[in-house]
Amino acid sequence: MLTNSKLIKFIFEVLHIIYSYNYSRKLSGRIDRFYTLWLSNNIFQIGEKSLIGKDCFLKGGQYIEIGDNTSIGRHGVITFWDSDNSKKGTSSIKIGDNCSIGEYCLITSINSIKIGNGVLIGRRVTITDNSHGASLLEESKIMPCRRSLYSKGPILIGNNVWIGDKVSIMPGVEIGDGVIVAANTVVTKDIPQNVVVGGVPAKVIKFLK
Repeated sequence: MLTNSKLIKFIFEVLHIIYSYNYSRKLSGRIDRFYTLWLSNNIFQIGEKSLIGKDCFLKGGQYIEIGDNTSIGRHGVITFWDSDNSKKGTSSIKIGDNCSIGEYCLITSINSIKIGNGVLIGRRVTITDNSHGASLLEESKIMPCRRSLYSKGPILIGNNVWIGDKVSIMPGVEIGDGVIVAANTVVTKDIPQNVVVGGVPAKVIKFLK
């Protein structure tokens, strides 16, 4: 006679035959493709074979451009806030070709964020060119959520950059081609090309040869 645990295991074995994990992954991929088609009506430009995962949140889509064959993982947030600091005609979020952006990433701009081609971004990465206020004493009497958005400068990420999980890239930063950014790093200053960086704040720990 089957015990309760063995019975439950048997039931799930049968269910797995009907609805396997591999089939579940294929179905998720198809859902993401339908979601991309639906969401593409709210984006200025999205390239061929690009994919946006289900439950991604977009704002200011008229300022967002995504290249070819780029994927954005589920539950990401991509927002462009049209503020007084936005430079008309030059402000945007541009993501290049053949990029892979992990789940739960945040990309938010009032200025300009440009991500090159072939960039790999891990999960829960934050890329922001703005903050609530300019960290001035007179702002201390204003609730942070009511302070004007302020940008220290645009963000430029070069080609073939690898950004690890939980990295934060702050305003006014330029990252050169071929850079590797270690997990949990906070990038506050420019990074030259072809180096490995890590730490809080980011420091060069290796030159690629």
